[in-house]
Amino acid sequence: MKILCLIFIAILFLSCNKIIISDNLNFVPEKTFKIKNLNLSKKKSISIGSYVTDKDSVISQYKIHSKYSLIVIKLSNISSNLVFNSYKKSNCPTPGYFSTINEDLFEMNISPKIFNEKEKIKTIDFIAEQRPTFNINNDSVKNFTVNFNKLVIKINDDANKVIYGKIEYYGLKNLDAEILFYKVENEGYLFILTPSKEKVILEKNILYQYLFE
Repeated sequence: MKILCLIFIAILFLSCNKIIISDNLNFVPEKTFKIKNLNLSKKKSISIGSYVTDKDSVISQYKIHSKYSLIVIKLSNISSNLVFNSYKKSNCPTPGYFSTINEDLFEMNISPKIFNEKEKIKTIDFIAEQRPTFNINNDSVKNFTVNFNKLVIKINDDANKVIYGKIEYYGLKNLDAEILFYKVENEGYLFILTPSKEKVILEKNILYQYLFE
């Protein structure tokens, strides 16, 4: 009987441990992930590293042309009928637990639960103080620019599945960003490109050209 109890406790511990691990993002320097039809390694970029959960790389960071910061977030189990919305709001509350993955001119925070693949991603809502300007908006590529003090990306309208960035650099009121969402098969990749220094100007369409041209 004691042996059965010990086995049960061991199974329970391992199950709980797996849940805990799945909510942690572990950083691996210089590691990156491959994206179908794209090859960032041959571009003028420096891979800073990737955040890994359950042995899967889910976030990668790069320096582009020595003056831009690029964050790439991998979202799995994308619905074929995905709806991508954009909203202009002066404030969007972001309560809950977040992992901080960037501390440059702005701080990027992510709910670990967005990497839970059990639920299909049917909607992505982008929210910022300014309405984004779309350059490309089709089924596979959403590309737009936005000037922000805080940006929020909500998955499936779920308060527990949120990505948000806010200005952290002292004296900086807002920041330009070019954002691109790339859907390939059942995966989606969210690219967020910003200047790496305060006085760097974000060139028009630089992210789309960097990825696809």
